[in-house]
Amino acid sequence: MNYIDSDHLAEWVASGRASVAPVSVSSAFHEALLEFPWTPTRIDWRSVKHVTVDVADVGEENFVAEVAEHGLARHPYLLMLFSPDQPGLICAAVDGLENLDYMYWKAPGVRYFCGIDLAADGVRYHFRDFGEFDGFSKVTFRV
Repeated sequence: MNYIDSDHLAEWVASGRASVAPVSVSSAFHEALLEFPWTPTRIDWRSVKHVTVDVADVGEENFVAEVAEHGLARHPYLLMLFSPDQPGLICAAVDGLENLDYMYWKAPGVRYFCGIDLAADGVRYHFRDFGEFDGFSKVTFRV
């Protein structure tokens, strides 16, 4: 079963709050992430310029405003990656950032998302403008 088939995510898609990104996009994003150094389970941020925001420190109500200063905030939409061999989800950036915990609820572990722009000629994925959600309260953004 694909993560996007979970009831809570299927509701977002059915309501128009999110749309499905093809597996080819998830795979391409995953390949872009592999260009960075890795520990066994996640990006090795020690050698990647980044900023980490702890939602517990800034408060859920202030989180989106806090991250608005970072590169990912330039993009009005997000691609939520669950697995390179499964479809992802596209949603409004503010909606996705406000609901990271909910979006990744049934996908345990570290998860990645990137910025998207919608243009007249189609969708533009910005795989290098990405964030990492640790599954608890910390979100790290590449800057």
